Amino acid sequence: MRSLNEVLYVAQTTGEAPPEVGFFTWDVPENVLYADGALADLFGLDPAVSSQGLPIETYLDRVHSEDRPRLAKTIRDSIVADRPQQETYRVMNTEGSYVFVTGFGRGFRNQEGDIVRYVGIVVPTYVQTTPRHYSH
Repeated sequence: MRSLNEVLYVAQTTGEAPPEVGFFTWDVPENVLYADGALADLFGLDPAVSSQGLPIETYLDRVHSEDRPRLAKTIRDSIVADRPQQETYRVMNTEGSYVFVTGFGRGFRNQEGDIVRYVGIVVPTYVQTTPRHYSH
């Protein structure tokens, strides 16, 4: 799993454009997740609708079925333990293909100690599945 710094370093050293990072804010009590256009594109959703807010289940439904339970547990554990999370998983993009992304998030509590916001970023992660062979 690559950290955000590694993803950005690879983009910088290879001359590639850095990946489009998606931002979100989840109003936990209302169960409304607000996302920017980059996050909507990563999850294959309409940017105009995503910016106005959707239930988190709409996003989880776009996560590969094999990755969904692990991601849900990571988010829950992050909220319960009051610590940041990082998880790599696959999502269905606008082209109908699964792509790897890495999400970073953290919950915030009100004065009573209740979780009220969960904010984060999601970065496309280029996971190499077959070894590259370099000629010498």
